[in-house]
Amino acid sequence: MNTRQQYLLKELISEQKPITGDQLAKMIQVTSRTIRNDLKEIDRLLTTEDAGASIHSVRGQGYQLDVHNEDKFKYFIRTVVEIDETVPVEPEDRVQYLVKKFLLSSEYLKIDQLADELFVSRSTLQNDLKDVKVILEKYQLQLAKRPNYGLKLTGKEKQIRYAISELLLRRTTVTTDEPHQQGWLLPAEQMEVIHAIVLKRLKAVQLNLSDIALNNLVVHIAIACRRIRSEQYVELVNQDEADIRNKKEYQVAQLIIEDIEKALDITFPTVEISYVAMHLLGTKLFLNKNGTDMRNSFDKEILLTVQQMVQRVEEQMQFGILDDQELHAAIAIHLKPAIHRYKHHMNIRNPMLEAIKVNYPIAFEAGVIASQVIEEAFKIEVDENEIGYIALHFGAAIERAKLQTKPKRCLIVCTTGLGSSQLLLYKMRAKFGNQLTIIGATELHNLSQYDEDTIDFIVSTVPLPDTIQIPHVVISTLLGGSELAKIEEMVDSNTHSIIDRYLDQELVYLNLDLKTPQQVIEFLGQELMNKGYAKAGIIESVMAREKAASTSYGNLVAIPHPLEAKSDRTFWTLATLAEPIDWQGHPVQFVCLLHVADENKEGLEPMYKSLIRFVDDRHIIEEVLAVNDVNSVMKIIKKM
Repeated sequence: MNTRQQYLLKELISEQKPITGDQLAKMIQVTSRTIRNDLKEIDRLLTTEDAGASIHSVRGQGYQLDVHNEDKFKYFIRTVVEIDETVPVEPEDRVQYLVKKFLLSSEYLKIDQLADELFVSRSTLQNDLKDVKVILEKYQLQLAKRPNYGLKLTGKEKQIRYAISELLLRRTTVTTDEPHQQGWLLPAEQMEVIHAIVLKRLKAVQLNLSDIALNNLVVHIAIACRRIRSEQYVELVNQDEADIRNKKEYQVAQLIIEDIEKALDITFPTVEISYVAMHLLGTKLFLNKNGTDMRNSFDKEILLTVQQMVQRVEEQMQFGILDDQELHAAIAIHLKPAIHRYKHHMNIRNPMLEAIKVNYPIAFEAGVIASQVIEEAFKIEVDENEIGYIALHFGAAIERAKLQTKPKRCLIVCTTGLGSSQLLLYKMRAKFGNQLTIIGATELHNLSQYDEDTIDFIVSTVPLPDTIQIPHVVISTLLGGSELAKIEEMVDSNTHSIIDRYLDQELVYLNLDLKTPQQVIEFLGQELMNKGYAKAGIIESVMAREKAASTSYGNLVAIPHPLEAKSDRTFWTLATLAEPIDWQGHPVQFVCLLHVADENKEGLEPMYKSLIRFVDDRHIIEEVLAVNDVNSVMKIIKKM
């Protein structure tokens, strides 16, 4: 079973309902015929191996995996699938395999031997090597060629280690319970030993690391061990690194290394101790001090930068977090080692990045805005991994601000008697709890007795006169599911319909024949300017935002948007593409260009909730991609 077929099997495992061949073809950008052939081969293998499962074709709906023996199927996955993964089939997997091979080898590797190992021709391998060289050049590494010997990785040792950490570990998450997962780096028992030693020494001096930071440090030490055994040593390149020896972190690193030397029978040169100390300095350390002492431990430049980060986010997004001292302290703690990492070109991995982008888009936008301040202050380029961590701090602050927000005040208008109005009142209290303050229930003719300033919105069982300016929604006393959704929108945003408010039919474009993200952004930006929706500069602003962090979120969807407002209104622009395009590593066929105006940022969260709920629904996206007229698109979206 090749890599593509394994991907198809994983998709079928994760689907509760049948999925069409066209859907699968779009996900991995192959033809429907290839999908049919692959699925036949997978089904044949499941039958041959007695795997306890089979693939069924459901007429008119697609393909579905039927598992009738869980134990047999799990055994099949553990044995057949994992064993075959060792020999990559697809070009991108071969490139990853070759990158790993060169990074972990200190010897020359012959092209013919590599071709035989991968079961490909010499010419195919040479094509793959072109991509390998491009990847390695990003880390200032090269492949040196020597006649009759082959190819060998060359470059500074520190860059090789950074590349190992970034390129080989970014696809996996090491947890405190499972450091052995990196067994290809060192034997599992040695990874366990390093993990235990680091944890013991850090606890002895009361330095507490997050789980991710702890395991990043363990992995870096493991990389050092492997490289030292190949007699590859890191070098100090400037006085700043030499000064590390005067810091407390150097003493901790020295104790860690002494223990590892004894346990693993390996000798670390002095320079390697400095290398480990650098990673301690570049790791988020929570000192056991009170808040006042912690603030005093930061220099004024860090504190000023944090203040500017929070101010800029508040100016653009209006969260009410300007005076959140917990936020200021958290970012300061994060920022100090982050600046050190960037100063020494040390990478950081964020295994939660995609989840943060999809599930906390507002906080991620705050992270993007805040990262611009860091770039301006320290003349560095902040990557997506760092932005994701910064976003978590802003997400926590946003939630704290919500706790201080007063609940919406609602008045119930009911004409069918006290019993009906009380039933409605109790139903709403049970549903919304402290999200909503119900100030009472009244008849329509007594509505004038209430002060408009004390009411945020009205829930009524009868239509209200046009003279009523207070936001309101009309429902039945029974309060069904769709009516609850209407009230939820009122609780969140005081609007009747998120879709009607933010999406105009004239801003829906279908089946565009565009090939790159830049072409899509330029087309939509020009359309918005031509129709008077946005001012000049929107294209450049959207491209600048895309450069900061990709807005492709999976599920064939991208949501590009400008860094700053280019209009006085908030709106969506929808576009479908004739074929999926590559959007910074993700296939994209559905694009929503989002514009948020300055003056209505208070409606940002419910709008984002509706948008994310919409684009995260694979079946809705597939429906939209399948139609050719705007009216059908609007019906599908509103049906959501």
